[in-house]
Amino acid sequence: MEERASAISLVSKMVESLKFLPSQARIYEGNEPIQFFSIFQSFIVFKGGHSSGYKKYIAENELPDETCKEDGAALFRVQGSGPDNMQAIQVEPVASSLNSSYCYILHNDSSVFTWSGNLTTSEDQELIERQLDLIKPNMQSKPQKEGSESEQFWDLLGGKSEYPSQKLAREAESDPHLFSCIFSKGF
Repeated sequence: MEERASAISLVSKMVESLKFLPSQARIYEGNEPIQFFSIFQSFIVFKGGHSSGYKKYIAENELPDETCKEDGAALFRVQGSGPDNMQAIQVEPVASSLNSSYCYILHNDSSVFTWSGNLTTSEDQELIERQLDLIKPNMQSKPQKEGSESEQFWDLLGGKSEYPSQKLAREAESDPHLFSCIFSKGF
């Protein structure tokens, strides 16, 4: 319920800032334009969720909450095009979730690692430091470069395994279309 109230409040502020001429667009997960992310600037997507609504749903249905366990590992893929547009997205904490095109933050209760793939840029590596301040502030990270990882890093991921090492091409963005057809004659 608190998410709904927050969303309504935010939408009201946005409509007001647009002089009551709101505009609406449908955006599909995985195909978000940069402008969409710039609205949120810096955010973290937790697998499952962290809100009270999510916690209540888990408790009511007696489901295990494996989002971020106190003693377990959590792995976040960091992406974005700059400090005003960066995201950390929680993925499965296994080696196969890594990709040479991204930087990652891996942590458990006592350790924090940052991992930079071979295809990342210095800008990507700057974003990881900024996201680290949000995810695990006041903890010193142990930087890992692809190809020279420590055993402790691999142990936290459950061991080494294959992962993509090629740059992933983003699919071309296209606007969704809705078509309506009216047949005036039978076939």
